[in-house]
Amino acid sequence: MVAALISKRAELAGLIEHQQKEMRRLADDLAHLDATLRLFSPEIDLRTIRAKVHRVRNRFFRPGECQRMVLDIFREAQGAALSSRQIGEALAARKRLEPTTVMIEQMRKNAIGVVHRLTRSGTLIPAGRDGLGATWAVA
Repeated sequence: MVAALISKRAELAGLIEHQQKEMRRLADDLAHLDATLRLFSPEIDLRTIRAKVHRVRNRFFRPGECQRMVLDIFREAQGAALSSRQIGEALAARKRLEPTTVMIEQMRKNAIGVVHRLTRSGTLIPAGRDGLGATWAVA
């Protein structure tokens, strides 16, 4: 047991060291880029440049696939309001994934992200609440 814990600790320490080296390299690259920007535009305020969010791609869906499926699910619901759990269950069924509690929860999280994006764009609207939580409908 102790040998396994020592091995795991060594592995984690190695990962931390590697990531710290990578962070130093990226910080150096950023400093060089900032200096180059100042050469071409001395008046630039680098604090106004927002960091681009790094997103990890979903392993279940290709880009845009989840949103298309959610829109299809709403189309087939024929105007009925749906909860994120109902959408998650439908997504799991469409992807032919085993409908375990963990899988439904993962699909529900994917559904919530898509629903919030579609709500911001005006495609979906909040439709109240049911026993499963908030519901949405097509605008």
